[in-house]
Amino acid sequence: MNLGQNAAAASPAELLELLRDGQARTRGELATETGLARSTVRQRLDALMDAGLVTGGGNDAATGGRPASRFVFNARARVVLAADVGATHATVAIADLTGEPLTVERLALDIADGPDPVLGLLVEAWRRMRASHAPTAPIAGVGIGLPGPVEHSTGKPTHPPIMPGWNGYDVPARIAADFAVPVLVDNEVNLMALGEHVRCFADEAHMIFVKVATGIGSGLISNGQLHRGDVGAAGDLGHILAPHGATYAAAAATAAAWRPWPAAPPSPRNFTTPVSTRRTTLTWWPSCRPAA
Repeated sequence: MNLGQNAAAASPAELLELLRDGQARTRGELATETGLARSTVRQRLDALMDAGLVTGGGNDAATGGRPASRFVFNARARVVLAADVGATHATVAIADLTGEPLTVERLALDIADGPDPVLGLLVEAWRRMRASHAPTAPIAGVGIGLPGPVEHSTGKPTHPPIMPGWNGYDVPARIAADFAVPVLVDNEVNLMALGEHVRCFADEAHMIFVKVATGIGSGLISNGQLHRGDVGAAGDLGHILAPHGATYAAAAATAAAWRPWPAAPPSPRNFTTPVSTRRTTLTWWPSCRPAA
């Protein structure tokens, strides 16, 4: 990454973006990569260290003078609360700032119970998990994926077909009342598509992620951007009318019956094409995530 053209406008946030790759750098290396003066780099590093977002990453080997200090992104400075909500269950997690889960739980629920009972379960689970795994870490934000169309600008579900009582409900406001942090709500498959694209297929400009569970839906990446549609319904495959649909569905089901599911997600070393097929019982981690 080279920020030289925007050196005058570079901010601590842009310096942090550079360090988010996890590589420890010296002040001199940061000055070279950004085009900033060393004094400016020092000031902005001080601000990031005061916020806890950057920490010392050791020193260079001594070469006769004082060894240069290295600085690295502190992924544990904050935590993020996340939930993938389905029709009959939810996967809830607490993650660090790289998206690495610190703890994960699976909850049984019924989305038809309505927003207050379901969101109450999520809040209760996050409080319990945080008490055990991250009691002192500040919360940076909350991310929730819902099994239906969501108006991205407000985080409110828009006429979700399997979610009675959710239409127009202010999910971000309900969660922010408990945690007082930014809350992002989107369609669950959109978020899965973003995760796959960022973590696994970042070089692919176009991608479709399909989830088949209680319902069927997809996330659409085109020209490197997620496409939600005018009302957040882009990718809702289960609600598309198609001529001779029953005939096509029968043929597809027959073909699928002869194609075995893999026992586990493939190793990233075994990918030959940007396509992965896996069960959707638990779709928390990207498919290219190495096996534990």
